[in-house]
Amino acid sequence: MPKHLFGDSFGYDMQKDVETHMSDFYAGRIDKRELDQYFSDCCTEMRKYQVQKHWSTGNVDEDNRKIISEVYEIFAKENARAARRANYDEGAKLNAEYGYRNYDWVYYNADYYYQCADVRESLGTMANEIAQKWGSGSIDTEEIEKNSDLTLDGGFDFNSGWNFSYRNQVGRASMADESLQPPRDFRFFYKEDVDNVSKMDMWINGRKYEKDIPFYITPDSLEGQLFQADEIWKEHDEQIDNVRGYSDFMSHLSLFTGWYAWSTGINNHFGNYIPENTYWNYG
Repeated sequence: MPKHLFGDSFGYDMQKDVETHMSDFYAGRIDKRELDQYFSDCCTEMRKYQVQKHWSTGNVDEDNRKIISEVYEIFAKENARAARRANYDEGAKLNAEYGYRNYDWVYYNADYYYQCADVRESLGTMANEIAQKWGSGSIDTEEIEKNSDLTLDGGFDFNSGWNFSYRNQVGRASMADESLQPPRDFRFFYKEDVDNVSKMDMWINGRKYEKDIPFYITPDSLEGQLFQADEIWKEHDEQIDNVRGYSDFMSHLSLFTGWYAWSTGINNHFGNYIPENTYWNYG
């Protein structure tokens, strides 16, 4: 069998179709049952293709595990990417209300974190059910993800992809610990420049909170260009402190200016990372 089953035109077309189906799922155009069936169909079609190419008989356990494993890898990766795109598109609609500057905003919707995690778990279950049906043993999804080459834009979870988008590409926010679970029914939107004022909106349990971020820029220091999110929202602590996971999540979230990102090179750091001290002097 080929080293990479998705390395030819058949595999490429299947991956593009998986991407489309994942986008359709997050847009609500197909449901979870249809997505599960599509995963099963892709495993079957990839198995048939390998037999037609005479690369496998279709009855070798090792070959069948490889087929299921690589289909899982593609589905799990496209799931994370689709969740990230859905989050971005939702944030872009909020940003459009300001009417300008489409590169200085950040958005996080915890619904996509949990939806991404649920689909990822379901894909692992489906992979093992198919392996059992084919009599091919079990599928170690953790090992697949650990050894995957598809991690340049984040891993198979929502938070690492979110960090790639807003730390490494946009350069305005960073999550120190990507394993943290956000509070449920939680969203936030941060924009660096709205009529020369930086703003952050937050929604928890359907209630909206608004806050200006007191950034300030001096010519020889980065002081005042980075804040921890929990510092910004201290005045609301009594109102929202009982929300499970809120304090831990916000304390690991950093918001900063584009100048800070450019000066420190934070966008070149990947994975778990704590930003440099606010008072770092580059002069």
